[in-house]
Amino acid sequence: MRFQLTDDQRALRDGVRGMLTRRFGAEALRAAVDRPGLDRELWRELGAAGFFSLCLSEAEGGVGLGVPEAVLVFEEAGRALLPGPLVATHLAAGEV
Repeated sequence: MRFQLTDDQRALRDGVRGMLTRRFGAEALRAAVDRPGLDRELWRELGAAGFFSLCLSEAEGGVGLGVPEAVLVFEEAGRALLPGPLVATHLAAGEV
């Protein structure tokens, strides 16, 4: 059995990778490490992009993706070394 990403999953992965590369490159990572706290502007942008409600249904204000798609987003966040509580925030989204 061969598991392959769908075209939509590849587009999601590539879009997230592109956004994080443009918005959160090496210089931004160095700056984030050197200053305390979270980059609030970055987290607002991630929230607007739906990073914190990936698996919530659209009726609940979420993006409506499945777990495999959320994993792709988290992989790209890890690839970009995105600092902050991304997974915890995502998991708490259904409780708020």
